[in-house]
Amino acid sequence: MKTRGDVAMNSENVLKMLMASNVRYKVLLALSEGPKTLGEIHSMVGSTKSTISHALSDLMDENLILQDPETKEYMLTNVGYLVFLQMRNITEALDTIKKFEEFWLTHDLSGIPEELLLQIGDLKDAEIHTTTPEYLKLPHDVYMGLIKTSKWIRGVSPILFADYPEEFLGLAFGEEVDIEIITTRTVYEKLVELSPPEAVERVKNLPNVKLYVIEENPKIAFTVTDNFLSLGLFLPNGTYDMMTDLISTSERARKWGIELFEHYKRDAKRVL
Repeated sequence: MKTRGDVAMNSENVLKMLMASNVRYKVLLALSEGPKTLGEIHSMVGSTKSTISHALSDLMDENLILQDPETKEYMLTNVGYLVFLQMRNITEALDTIKKFEEFWLTHDLSGIPEELLLQIGDLKDAEIHTTTPEYLKLPHDVYMGLIKTSKWIRGVSPILFADYPEEFLGLAFGEEVDIEIITTRTVYEKLVELSPPEAVERVKNLPNVKLYVIEENPKIAFTVTDNFLSLGLFLPNGTYDMMTDLISTSERARKWGIELFEHYKRDAKRVL
């Protein structure tokens, strides 16, 4: 057995070791909650004590955990905690990819920047809302129901539903709804065309509304508010999929959505 601390961690060895045994990752997961005895780890992991002992030995060899000589408790080292966080990210990402496999396979992902694709596990608690031939408005109805309960709204939309102008103006004139929307120039011009001129003038003077324009189609439509994230994607043929929305109410998904909004806002020009 290696002497603890005498050998630098080999990243390839660590990856192979953790990927080859689910028990080792479960041990890291158990210890992420704090120091544990062998018995406590056994009760949390559920494998045999012999298997767990081997896993503990392997993890100690790579300086991922250590054992207190007095209490006999096992605990993560700083390196072990860092490795655990990365393994958790990978696990959550793979779970999210698998959960929505058909969604990812059949849509254009180019509207999501790589740094947020790397954080795709933040969407693990989302659900897909899709329509049926019998009821074509389901995703949009779910979306509008959620947005009407929001206190602030951030969104990117290169598309325009028929009821958007009326709904947007209703939200804009609300007393407590803070709104920032990014759209394409084409959609912005259509939005202004479909709205009463006096309403457009009123919106210009509202402190709670900001409207931005980007020149290129972002190939994504999403809304993030204080209580949900709604994400829609384009199909490979360049048309927007109005039949399917990915929706989540989790805090992590909403933070992911805010980062996505800020990504587009950096290249947007305010028009209202």
